Amino acid sequence: MSMTILVVDDDEVLGGVLRRVLVRQGYQVCLATGAAQALELAREHRPQLALLDLCLPDGDGLQLAAGLRADFPELGLILMTAYPLRLRDRPELAQEFAQVLTKPLDLAELRQAVGSHLNPVVSHGV
Repeated sequence: MSMTILVVDDDEVLGGVLRRVLVRQGYQVCLATGAAQALELAREHRPQLALLDLCLPDGDGLQLAAGLRADFPELGLILMTAYPLRLRDRPELAQEFAQVLTKPLDLAELRQAVGSHLNPVVSHGV
C-alpha cells in the first residue's frame, strides 16, 4: 500500500508540480488549495504526511496544523513558506513541524524531507 501525502497550497501551479514530483516518487497525493478543503481531504484519505503552506486564503498553515494534529496526532507535518522570517521571532510556532521548507522550494530538499519522514530507514541509508 502506498503512502498518502496531503499537499496544501493555494498556488495551483506549485501544487500541481508538487503532485507530479511526489507521484513519481510512488506516493498518493491529495491536493487542497485551502484549510477547509485540507481538513475534508485528510478525513477522507487519512494521509501519513501533510505539506502545508503557511499562508492560505482561509487561514494559515499554523492553524491548519493544529486542526490536523487534533484529529490525527500521528500525522507528520512539513511547513512550506516564502516568509521564514515570520517564524524567526516565534520559533515555537515551527515546533509542530518535522521540517520547515523555504519557498521557492528546492525539489531535492523536498524529496529528502518527505523520504526522511515516510521512509526513515531507507532515507538514512540504514
